[in-house]
Amino acid sequence: MKKKTRADSDRSHMKRRDFVKSSGAALAGGALLGLAPIEGGKVLAESSEASPLFPVRPSQDGQIQNYRTLGRTGFRVSDISLGAALIKEANVARYAFDKGINYIDTAEGYENGASERGIRDALRHFDREKIFISTKADIRPRDDKETVLAKVRGSLERLGTEYIDAYMMSSVDTVKGLNHPAYHAAMDQLKAEGRVRFTGATYHGPEATDQTGMADVLCAAAEDGRFDVLLLVYNFLTHSEGDRIIAASKANNVGTTAMKTAPGKLRAEPFDPENLSELFQQYLDLMLRAGQSRRSALRELQEYSDAQNAFVERTQVFAERYGIESDEALQLVSIQWVLQNPDMHTACISAWSFDFIDKIVALSGTELTAPAESMLQQSRYALEAQYCRHGCVGCMDSCPFNVPVSKIMRYAYYFEAQGRERHAMSLYAALGSGATPCKDCAGLCAAACPYGLAIQPKMLQAHRLLTLA
Repeated sequence: MKKKTRADSDRSHMKRRDFVKSSGAALAGGALLGLAPIEGGKVLAESSEASPLFPVRPSQDGQIQNYRTLGRTGFRVSDISLGAALIKEANVARYAFDKGINYIDTAEGYENGASERGIRDALRHFDREKIFISTKADIRPRDDKETVLAKVRGSLERLGTEYIDAYMMSSVDTVKGLNHPAYHAAMDQLKAEGRVRFTGATYHGPEATDQTGMADVLCAAAEDGRFDVLLLVYNFLTHSEGDRIIAASKANNVGTTAMKTAPGKLRAEPFDPENLSELFQQYLDLMLRAGQSRRSALRELQEYSDAQNAFVERTQVFAERYGIESDEALQLVSIQWVLQNPDMHTACISAWSFDFIDKIVALSGTELTAPAESMLQQSRYALEAQYCRHGCVGCMDSCPFNVPVSKIMRYAYYFEAQGRERHAMSLYAALGSGATPCKDCAGLCAAACPYGLAIQPKMLQAHRLLTLA
């Protein structure tokens, strides 16, 4: 059967979302807030039993309220920026620029170059000097100077611009990789030609135990002197390494930009021992193959389901208290948490609709209310044993099949939290077996996660999600 993706149609996207949500109770970021006008053209949440998450929203024209200096680039960037992974045509980017967003993060690989072409068409309506464009590409160890130059020239052509503000090395996973001779030789030439103004580096974190941590790599980049802008994972659940990078960047006057700002979703799989779901049937088959009796296996599955349901019930307390009725509430307040750090210059948010741009622009320049801080604190407790941290490889040494857990969970994040279904499924397919070995494994990773995640069930869930037909 042919796979359906966002690219097929909006309708297929909704069907896929409905399918994902039907697997159980879901919680992810966003709130439906009633709004009332006040003096000065701003609005406040209408009074209700639930305290408002957001204290203010901009006037009806919805403009960015806060700009920050992007390190030694000197450019004043909007605190909310546009992550262009989902941009394929000009209208959404043009709308973002019109709202005051002036930093855009793209890449040669986003939508196979369509993202950069969409930005090109939007730029025609704006003063180029008032927009900061950051694009990037994987620079492989074997790439020579001409290869790097060709990559940059390809981006310049697709963007339709005379220059790129920041050209980044994408996913640099070693400190040694920062010193790529061909990359730096190409950047020196392009800067002299006026085709690239600044350079940068990005890293999600390691995907194997022999790889270097995100903070080690990006702190080294901040201290190197040749990198002007960094893109790093930063959210209220994963920020200890990010805090180190931000401190090093501040000390060296390097620009900071945030990705993966929202920590994901929660859901509980419905369990009926007389009519097992596909996922629970996989769990049962796995346990039976491991030599467990059916009675014992079903008892364990019932206990697992009860624990998951109890967990979801705990999250419902604050979900109902704060009016979380959609997939955006936690995401929006998570973005707002990122904005509270003045040394994080901009939060790169993937957006694909006018409506969502309105919602993220509304966060610009706002401060967390006490209820929002309380919500995040409760969310932290609820998500602690559910969120697979980007760049964590604590379970890897326990896996006899070398399943790339962190990478697979990152692809699941692309699918669920960013709506990049086709991209996530393509990346997962390129892994080959992916999480397939988890179906027949004895589950040696069960006690390996430092955060208490049930890794094997999560791998089976991710496999099902990323191979939907």
